[in-house]
Amino acid sequence: MGRVIEPTEIAFDAYTMCSFLPALDSSRAVPLVLIGYRHNEDPSFVWLVPKEGVPPNALTDDPYYAKVLSDPRTYFMKKLSKYIDETGSVKRGIEMLIDCHQSHLAFTPLTHLDELPFRHPLEVELVAF
Repeated sequence: MGRVIEPTEIAFDAYTMCSFLPALDSSRAVPLVLIGYRHNEDPSFVWLVPKEGVPPNALTDDPYYAKVLSDPRTYFMKKLSKYIDETGSVKRGIEMLIDCHQSHLAFTPLTHLDELPFRHPLEVELVAF
């Protein structure tokens, strides 16, 4: 492997990840998108599914969620834009998106990176030879 890999850095002040739960009691989820923002900037979407969406036939029979899965980009951008317009704030718009769609679309809590103290040092186990 002779090529150099250049990592892409994305910096957020806060973020949430949304996954699709095929059933409400499911322990299996399909990660869809990471939504983050920086203060005084528009939200950013990091898509974890192909641009064409996810084939819903193996995941859901619900026509609403089948439509969401087939075009998640349009769905999330439209919903989030609506909530940002209603609240006047990117942060509150994301919080409203999380609060209003927390069923088959499972969101992690909005994680504020500037408010999280470093909780514990990294633990490393050395292997004895």
